[in-house]
Amino acid sequence: MRIIIVGNGIAGTITAQNIRKLDHDVEIIIYSKEGYPYYSRIKLPELISEKVIIDDLIVFKEDWYKNNNIEVQLNKKVKKILPDDKTIFVEGENESVSYDKLILATGSMPNLLPIKNALEMLNNGVFTLRNIDDALKIHDYIKTNNVKKAVIIGGGLLGLELAKQIKNCNLDTTVVEFFPRLLPRQLDIDCGGMLKDIIENMGINVELDAVTEEIYVDKRVKGIKIKDGREVEADIILIQAGIRSTINLAKEANINTNHGIKVNQFLETSRRDIYAVGDCIEYQNQTWGIIPACIEQSKIVSHAVLGKDTLEYKGTIPKNTLKIIGVDLTSIGLFDPEDKDLIGAGWEILKNIDEKSNCYKKIIIKDNKLKGAILFGDKKAVPYVSKNIEKNISDYELRKAINLYEWICQNCGNIYDEAKLELLFKDLPVDWKCKCGAPKNTFKNKNLN
Repeated sequence: MRIIIVGNGIAGTITAQNIRKLDHDVEIIIYSKEGYPYYSRIKLPELISEKVIIDDLIVFKEDWYKNNNIEVQLNKKVKKILPDDKTIFVEGENESVSYDKLILATGSMPNLLPIKNALEMLNNGVFTLRNIDDALKIHDYIKTNNVKKAVIIGGGLLGLELAKQIKNCNLDTTVVEFFPRLLPRQLDIDCGGMLKDIIENMGINVELDAVTEEIYVDKRVKGIKIKDGREVEADIILIQAGIRSTINLAKEANINTNHGIKVNQFLETSRRDIYAVGDCIEYQNQTWGIIPACIEQSKIVSHAVLGKDTLEYKGTIPKNTLKIIGVDLTSIGLFDPEDKDLIGAGWEILKNIDEKSNCYKKIIIKDNKLKGAILFGDKKAVPYVSKNIEKNISDYELRKAINLYEWICQNCGNIYDEAKLELLFKDLPVDWKCKCGAPKNTFKNKNLN
């Protein structure tokens, strides 16, 4: 059996790896329009600042493909699929290639916002960053055009890492974010404010609640105009405002698409023997665009193409665990429920802000089940939270993991809850007293007794 995979990003490559683990004999061919074997996109901004070289980004070298008996065709763009004939056509080649099973791992592309002059100046002062070639273009433009000031439109994960590396290029750097906080998909308003302070202390400017309306151009890029009248000067504009699924290849083959390529619980598309995985898919009206989803989906689809329909996809709980601007961050599940979600019994929010240590902890619980968390600047509780998301938890184990306790006054029974008050109990003044007048040493740790 011949399995063809279109795309050699994390979804396509890990799918190939999983298939090979399950079957040593099936033929696997990966087609990639890029000229590089599988590499990590996370460190692309560091390529611009020359902190890394291309070889540092490559995860699987040529030997890996040979050792796993996986054929990889680089610089080969699949331009057409004929589902009825079970063949594909590659750009620049006349002969079709047949398949028994086809997996689309076409990924996603940067979301180019409808900003005046953005499209016209693309790759000429305005750039997006999605692959190695993009990073090289940005690097070369900065070097050859005497660039002094940069604007990054988008305060998400990649936008902030990009801002850090652009700042490392000794450029005056400004991040412009549409939402009232940074990392709107990972942080709440309080933690977003803490991150903003950290970034500004690094010398990076931040503009929030900012809808970019126009890019000023006078032969070259000169800056941006924000809808409310704010203006920021810039010699280069980098747009990192989210992604959208790459669906054109599937759409032209009359495969059902919407925001992404529509798949069932086995990640099969509307055409038999054609599957999809990763950023390009849509399942039950949802797309993901996160690494954990790609990895989880790769397990499902690798079983399905081999006829082992024992695993079903049930969606992926949003989770990010990484360093952002050098600070440990884990954001998982429902981390910022709206007020309407909290109506009724069962909901509880545990939260502690330690501004001195740039540490923020927030735990969301409903009916004793862990629903979500933000852990910023502290990674000790990450294993516990990751393991127990959407599970019933014990208060003792949770409090121990997040190191936030309830202290009870032995005199009146009053409780000092570190997870709902600003100061940790140990940081209270020595002469602090309970409302009943009892001294601090009258309190005992309720959770450990």
